[in-house]
Amino acid sequence: MSQKFTYRNPKILKHARGQACQNCGTQDETIVAAHSNQAKHGKGAGQKAHDIFVAYLCHQCHAWLDQGTGFDPTGIWGQEWQERRDMFNSAMFKTQILLLRDGVIG
Repeated sequence: MSQKFTYRNPKILKHARGQACQNCGTQDETIVAAHSNQAKHGKGAGQKAHDIFVAYLCHQCHAWLDQGTGFDPTGIWGQEWQERRDMFNSAMFKTQILLLRDGVIG
């Protein structure tokens, strides 16, 4: 019986501290590595996506992404889930560039 592989990397999560939000640019103490909500990234019932599929987001952008509450502070993205997904993907790609630049992943 094979076990499902889940990629975890604490360095990626820790690296979020001190970074800017990859959606709105805010740089404060609320920045976290927000995991993807997409099944194709490993998200499942009670299972977070793989740690490589994260976006560094501030509290406001993270809440807007996950709960749909509030608004996108950039004014670029609308309330539809597809737009929230597109925002996440954009911020995730920017985060991955930071991770490569800073040598967190190779």
